[in-house]
Amino acid sequence: MASVEYLIKQFLTPDKKILNLSNQKLGDKGAIAIANSKVLSKLKRLSLPNNSISDEGILAIAESEYFKNLTELDIYGNLIGDDGVKAIAASPYFKKLNKLSLYSNLVEDDGAIAIAESTTLIKLKHLFLTGNRIRREGVEALRAAKCRSRLCHLHLDEIEDFIYEDDIDDDDDEIAITSLEDLKRIKEKMAERKIKNA
Repeated sequence: MASVEYLIKQFLTPDKKILNLSNQKLGDKGAIAIANSKVLSKLKRLSLPNNSISDEGILAIAESEYFKNLTELDIYGNLIGDDGVKAIAASPYFKKLNKLSLYSNLVEDDGAIAIAESTTLIKLKHLFLTGNRIRREGVEALRAAKCRSRLCHLHLDEIEDFIYEDDIDDDDDEIAITSLEDLKRIKEKMAERKIKNA
């Protein structure tokens, strides 16, 4: 991977308002380097999808004063969990954030609730959270917060797509959902049961 400084020089737009570093294998070290880059103080749109960034990296970005002008943050396809999302939700520097793309990360209910209850993400209207691990409690919190002047464009998995513990027989308790194939297999099993019980 090229140095972060080099990548910033290559991909930062001339007006210094947009930086797209998609698929650069940055990891947390790269995200931390971005968080410490003074040249990004005018940035309005930051795109870091598919970079293996976890909570550590996004925490550094959320705590960086250089992102106080940010209106869009695209961090989909990473490894960000609840701690990272809580940092985003609490960041005093994200008050102008209008769009947050977090789909295909590791966000669960606590992270979703943190966004729903955030008092700093006051301008957030576009939120993408499909492909995470959010369950009923998180989905309901986000839907309850929707369009109270924010979160007007909320993208979530359909609640019917989730499998809950009470949907699975005792015989299925040992089934571990570790892949999309496992999920598909259990959904097929549940569909067969519904047909039998009809």
